[in-house]
Amino acid sequence: MDDRTWKITWVIAALGLLSGFISWRFATGYALGAAVAVLLYKRNEGYWNEVVDMGNARKGTGFTHFLVNYGLMAGALILCAKMPQYFNIFACAIGQMLIKISVMAGELIQGKEHRS
Repeated sequence: MDDRTWKITWVIAALGLLSGFISWRFATGYALGAAVAVLLYKRNEGYWNEVVDMGNARKGTGFTHFLVNYGLMAGALILCAKMPQYFNIFACAIGQMLIKISVMAGELIQGKEHRS
């Protein structure tokens, strides 16, 4: 992702944290989901750099990487489900989509460099 998309990501993350004015559980759930989303992006970025650029693929490389990714996502949602007094599970799920939402928003909001 480029700098512009990261700026959009942080703006959307900040807007999501404003849900704390409705209920602080929404903000904590969203923050947990957003943190997992950024962590997963960084893990995938490092994984693809290692596998594609350096050619360090071996049997089971992708399986274990993505198994850990799904475990992190599921772990955050299970934590929210087990501790609803602290986290909102739906806000966590929305937070986990932060990177996807940011990339789509970046494509929809054209900057000066994209206009003709």
